[in-house]
Amino acid sequence: MAMTGLIDDLREALVIEFECVHDLGALGAVQRHQDVRERQRDLFRDIGKDGTIGDILSTEKSLLAFELGHYGNSKAMRGSIEQALNDLAITENLVQTVNNPTTYKPINDAHSRPKNRVGSLPRDEARQFFRSHWTRLLNLDKGRLDLIDKKIIDARRANMRTAEKAYIALQHSALGIAPAPPNKGRGQGMGL
Repeated sequence: MAMTGLIDDLREALVIEFECVHDLGALGAVQRHQDVRERQRDLFRDIGKDGTIGDILSTEKSLLAFELGHYGNSKAMRGSIEQALNDLAITENLVQTVNNPTTYKPINDAHSRPKNRVGSLPRDEARQFFRSHWTRLLNLDKGRLDLIDKKIIDARRANMRTAEKAYIALQHSALGIAPAPPNKGRGQGMGL
């Protein structure tokens, strides 16, 4: 299945979930809701496993826009989602920029202070987005959610990690820097 098909399937599953939540009293709605949530989890996993950095970002953007439109029922939630969408848009632009070493060099040069670097690479706005969004999802996971919600959040966090690794590889390539050997002592967090 083409990646755009998976993303379209996920969008459809989100709409079905929203309809189910508003009609849980109907016969079979609870089971239908559970089924569509499991489908969403599987789609997030498939997109993360088979997709590109662009596919992962597009998927997350679709979900955030959906949440903003359908579930953004508090000022804090709307602000958080809007900030994530703004940061994601900047990240999408940087993904395009990092693919051209000539256009990425000024970004590298602008991040010269040690606190703005991770090893030999700039901690640019894309790197900041991956970390902050991963943390945002981790904080969501700490709430009172059912198991399937937590599995969906886990899949989204894994996708952010996958996208960050892909972005780091693009940074290495743009700057002509060989990647450092993996540090076996690192934990599972977003330490890159």
